[in-house]
Amino acid sequence: MPAEQVIIDADGHILEPPDLWEKYLEDTFRSRAIRIRRDENGMEFLEYDGKPAQLMRHGVLHTLGAMGRGADELKPSASRTYLNSAPFGSMDMKERLQLLDREGIDKAILYPTIGLLWEAEVEDPELSAAYCRAYNRWIADFCRDSGGRLIPIAHLSLLDIPAAVAELDRAVKDGCRGAFVSPFNHSRRAHGHRDHDALFAKFQELDVPFGIHPTFEPATLASRRFNGLGSSIWYHQVMACHSAQVAFTTLFSFGVFDKFPKLRTVVLESGAGWIGYWIDRMDALYEVPINRAPLKNPPSHYIRTQCWISADPDERALAGLIRFAGEDRFFWASDFPHQDHGREYIKELKGLLAEMPASAAAKLAGQNVAALYKI
Repeated sequence: MPAEQVIIDADGHILEPPDLWEKYLEDTFRSRAIRIRRDENGMEFLEYDGKPAQLMRHGVLHTLGAMGRGADELKPSASRTYLNSAPFGSMDMKERLQLLDREGIDKAILYPTIGLLWEAEVEDPELSAAYCRAYNRWIADFCRDSGGRLIPIAHLSLLDIPAAVAELDRAVKDGCRGAFVSPFNHSRRAHGHRDHDALFAKFQELDVPFGIHPTFEPATLASRRFNGLGSSIWYHQVMACHSAQVAFTTLFSFGVFDKFPKLRTVVLESGAGWIGYWIDRMDALYEVPINRAPLKNPPSHYIRTQCWISADPDERALAGLIRFAGEDRFFWASDFPHQDHGREYIKELKGLLAEMPASAAAKLAGQNVAALYKI
């Protein structure tokens, strides 16, 4: 990569401190905080609202920061804990800046880890909003003294839209440069539904991106189709992108981009290769009158003007896709320190950038995300 090239990680993660919610929740909710507990065998587990989490096995919290580790290191263990297994740069702001320096990365957009797990099991709108507020206050504090190199993104719940609108306004004023939602919600209301218009209006008013990021879900599209796949982690990782695709597609079904022409939407950690097929498929159906979504323009118009896709640096087909969909639509992400990708993301990024024209490489490496988030 050229020495002067701006490199920005569009989706890195942080491992939240175990006492985050006890410290940052309002007094009313503190007794219901997210906590790490140990069972009778000494195995760690997560607790939400006083109840053990059900979607994550006991003894595997140490795997949340296990990028690049071998299979033996991922086995349930009482001796390997969330804290003692946290890799360098995953929990400390100064360490993260040192890690960025080592890897030649200028800035990183930060998303949570435990924050991607709890929402699938917490159905109380007030508690969900409180958990989000606590995390958002903490991540803004975590990034505050990083010299603008660590960029906080707020977490919002769609269960209480007035609360989400108020929290987006507060979090952006506190330093967050955008916010994300999960690809599902317990109300089963589509992301593009008109009931969410007040939130889209607030994103447009504040001029910050609206993100959709994969999370744990009660029952995903990938897991409902077949029985007996509950133990196939590989299968679920391959299929994980579908939930974000489904949520994203509902924005077109409800004409969100026409109603909010300055809304900017980001699809995160779902790969990028699918968007080429999505453009062709949605445009083809748009041309058939009986299928037409309530849109003023073909779906590809909105993707090329109001949507951005976060790509993995190991996507070998990305250079061709960028030529098709546009140089301005993509950026790369490390997913550090999560275990569903390898540790060689900088090496992979260099190889990927070498396959495309200099203008496209510069945009993918950092210019697009810098322009989108105004950083």
